[in-house]
Amino acid sequence: MDCQTKLTLLGAAFSGLFSGAAIYVNVVEHPARLSCGADIAHAQWAPSYRKAAKWQASLALLGGLVGVINYAKNKNKLALKASVLLLSVIPFTFIAIMPTNKILLEKQDIQQDEKVQLLTKWGQLHAVRTVASLISFGIFLYALAKK
Repeated sequence: MDCQTKLTLLGAAFSGLFSGAAIYVNVVEHPARLSCGADIAHAQWAPSYRKAAKWQASLALLGGLVGVINYAKNKNKLALKASVLLLSVIPFTFIAIMPTNKILLEKQDIQQDEKVQLLTKWGQLHAVRTVASLISFGIFLYALAKK
């Protein structure tokens, strides 16, 4: 297996792990937590977020870096596109999701309706990351299939 294929496979693995975790959160975990009521959902969201944030940020960063390295070494444009898309979830998180995260993590006196609204908004914003990572994963897989 040549270097380009190994790097593309590694990028696909990181992107696939990220997107798999993101899908799980959007399809299973977040709807389940919301079904338990606002107080329980909010109480469960904070520790879940803290653990998942480090894991998913690492996967996005590693997958993105592998794709950039693949482009630098092998001029693999598909890997670059996939990696840029995967890396884009990081600034998206800081710009679009972090304001909601901060309220959910720091504000103690959130009313029931506001909790539901914030958690619903968080789920919708997280879905953007899920879609971006799935497309990234698909591009990495396409790059492997083209070899």
